Amino acid sequence: MHKREKGEYGIFHTAHEKPVKIFKASLALIFFLIFFAVLQGKANSITVKNIQLKTAPTFDTAVGFIYYYNGDYPNAVKYFKKGSANLLKNSYFNYILAALYFKNREYQKSLKHINLALSLTPQNIKNRLTKTEIKYLILKAKITANQGNIKQSTGILKHILQKNPYNLKTLLFLSNLYIYKKDLKTAAFYLNIIKLNAPGNINAYYLLSKIYIAQNKKKKAERNLIGLINIDPYFKKAYFRLAAVYILTGREKKAINVFDKYLKINPYSKTAIYQSAILEYAIKNYRASRKHFLNFIGITENSKDNPRLINNAYFFIGISYALQKNYKKELFYLNKLKPGRHYIDAKLQEIEIYISGYKKTGNIKYRKSVESIISEMLSDKKINKNLKFYYFSAIALAEIKDYRMSEYTVKKGLLKFHGNTALLYELGSAYHELKKDGKAYAAMKKILKINPYDADALNYIGYYLAVKNKNLKKAEMLIKEALSYDKSSSFILDSLGFVYYREKKYAKALKLFISALKKLGRSATVLKHTGMDYFMLKNYRKALEYLEKSYKIKKTKEVERYIIKIKTGD
Repeated sequence: MHKREKGEYGIFHTAHEKPVKIFKASLALIFFLIFFAVLQGKANSITVKNIQLKTAPTFDTAVGFIYYYNGDYPNAVKYFKKGSANLLKNSYFNYILAALYFKNREYQKSLKHINLALSLTPQNIKNRLTKTEIKYLILKAKITANQGNIKQSTGILKHILQKNPYNLKTLLFLSNLYIYKKDLKTAAFYLNIIKLNAPGNINAYYLLSKIYIAQNKKKKAERNLIGLINIDPYFKKAYFRLAAVYILTGREKKAINVFDKYLKINPYSKTAIYQSAILEYAIKNYRASRKHFLNFIGITENSKDNPRLINNAYFFIGISYALQKNYKKELFYLNKLKPGRHYIDAKLQEIEIYISGYKKTGNIKYRKSVESIISEMLSDKKINKNLKFYYFSAIALAEIKDYRMSEYTVKKGLLKFHGNTALLYELGSAYHELKKDGKAYAAMKKILKINPYDADALNYIGYYLAVKNKNLKKAEMLIKEALSYDKSSSFILDSLGFVYYREKKYAKALKLFISALKKLGRSATVLKHTGMDYFMLKNYRKALEYLEKSYKIKKTKEVERYIIKIKTGD
């Protein structure tokens, strides 16, 4: 079957819509002139060949219809007023005026004319309403509903159903009114009547699916959506709603099958392809996910649409390769992202790969790659307004032990995010590693001025005092306060243990060190503290065990001195 293009109407095919509208308007003019002349008994005064008008009102009315047809309701009203004098006793003309005023949101005038139309309509002698009466009453129900009188509107529709119990338009309208009133049970009742009497009506199935989803009756919603698709396989919303039902009930594979079915009908649906890719990714079917994402990119990339979703697609492809430990392909796809959605995440993920490489091999090229990426991003005015970038870049630089650049990055971030406590903490940590203890202490104090309940800052100051071996009571108080805000922190447990160590409460300290190690596992600092504590308890075998473990992770002169003492017996 030939598919019409935009601007193609029937046998007329034009590149522009305007000439077609003019043609249609001309036909409308001829039709309405003849129609109203017939209504007034003046058909003999008009010929199609050369349109002659004997009465201006007829012409004004026809022009009113042309404006009405083209959606220019204010002008339609203007011309109808001029030409309506002889037609106000005609029921259909009053119906048209009522419809016009309704479209123009002049509900009071609309109601007046629909009542006139109804009063001028001949009554059916049988106990049923004619199609004309039903049409007029439905318009009246619409008018009253838009006036906010839902009860009256419902009453009109129920009156129609008393006479014509299975009128489809009335049942649908009534169902929608009950949905509006949030009486979903009654709405479902009327929609099920439609299904019984008009089983091919897709509106009933679709509205019922929405109601059942709202009522959390997902099986009923599913049945109605499947029924709808069987009736109309081209109903797009049904597929997407059915897929949503499956996702909500944890049946992702069924949702994928729904999208696959829809893609057979519309293979270029960007939304269906993209949603399938996301679902395949969610169930860890990465190969299928990548296939869909690449298909989506192929369809979308050359257009200006969806740049955010293209970034998403490249990002998920890259991450899927990361999850399969194919870092080469991960980098290839992550590097395709443009500034925007996920761009920062992609760069941070790239940094993570290089950090991992640096830790495994110690190769300086990985360290330089991290520094290069961060330097480049720092100089980009659009990107460097992102808080996440500064925070995670500072942490990444600390991991490769470039504390000076970490300090510089945080300071740049603080120029844009004044008083951000997360950045201030990273600044304090950088100062600590650079042996600028005074500046580190000042940064932590600044955090506590902003947030007195910051557990990390409280812990840092308490530990700082313990390391300096001064004001141990204050150190203990600060660390216990930090622990009250973050009871599960292994680092705070270690700090408190170190305070007890300084206070020569070695047995008490050891319990905390062991507890911290259970959670942290390999921590050079906590292993060192545990070994030192065993040393003070004169359990030299255990002391040597923990100190050697610490030294393997981080070689320090302090730990080396303890090991030598134990081995030489000094």
